Amino acid sequence: MQVSQSVKFAALIAVVTTLYFLARGLFGDGGEAVDSAAPARFTVVTQTISPQTWRAEIVVRGRTAAERKVVVRAEISGAVAATPTPEGASVHTGDVLCQIEVNARQAELAEARAAFDKARLDYNAAVKLHEGGFRSETAVAAAKAALDLAAAGKQRAGIILSKTKISAPFDGVFDRRNVEVGDFLSVGDACGTVIQRSPFLVIGAVAEKDVAKVSKDDRGVARLATGQTIEGVVRFIAAAADPATRTFTVELLVPNEDGALRDGVTADFTIFAKERVAHHIPRSSLTLADDGSLGVRTLGPDGDVRFTSIRLLGEDQSGIWVADLDDAVQLIVRGHDFVSAGQIVEAVDVHSLKTGQGPDAGATP
Repeated sequence: MQVSQSVKFAALIAVVTTLYFLARGLFGDGGEAVDSAAPARFTVVTQTISPQTWRAEIVVRGRTAAERKVVVRAEISGAVAATPTPEGASVHTGDVLCQIEVNARQAELAEARAAFDKARLDYNAAVKLHEGGFRSETAVAAAKAALDLAAAGKQRAGIILSKTKISAPFDGVFDRRNVEVGDFLSVGDACGTVIQRSPFLVIGAVAEKDVAKVSKDDRGVARLATGQTIEGVVRFIAAAADPATRTFTVELLVPNEDGALRDGVTADFTIFAKERVAHHIPRSSLTLADDGSLGVRTLGPDGDVRFTSIRLLGEDQSGIWVADLDDAVQLIVRGHDFVSAGQIVEAVDVHSLKTGQGPDAGATP
């Protein structure tokens, strides 16, 4: 039987269609092959960060203070006979500040000297008589004891007499006199206050977070409430914190040869810590690891993401200073919160974005 041309064409279409669906079932179509291909790499923005020289600046609130400030007190009792040194005068070691009435103390010293002279004569005579066999060794020993006692009495009387003069213990300024002529001083009562002119101190309190940055002999500059600016070095850092404020006392030693500084003036001083190598990074590049440690994500030479823990050192208006990064690093500044350590990514330098080149962070080409 002869088959028509239209039937033959329909049969051909049916065979081709059947073969097409069999092929899709066995091998899949091209669209699924494209969809199952490896996804494009995530794109991040990086910035090359090189190490720089960094010096911490710690600002401290404090006050000026004399390195040596002594209240000079009476060591014997008596009425004030004279005040030869006026308040505010420069004094040298030994200058008399307050004179206590001598009264009978001069006579007591004269009596003690006479007793000493007599005891010395008695002892010398006893020695000579002993050499001639007319005195025993016991008598010589007794004479020697009497001589020693008389010597001690003379020395004591001389010391008591000298205490009638209350003197400056060191060179400085007689800052304040507490008594006037006729006042009665008991033992321990104050004659006045002596302040050493130079050097001076600026004393403040450093917070816990900053105390590790400060070292002895670090340079500091203080600005006083009087408008003066002075420069010195750190001479002391407390080893223990104040239990009330949890701060550490720090002292800046400054020269005051001209005597211009005054005790107790409010001051703000800046301590410049020793130079060290650090990296200056944007604040936005900080991130946290799974364990909560603070750090940054950087790019390895093979395009792999790495996490590095860092220590914060300081900050300024343009960023923060950190430690523990090695040499120059490719810091991920955008997209770091969307990648993890070990992931291979594509990188675009931040400078190319500023010039209008390169895709945005997170784009998939």
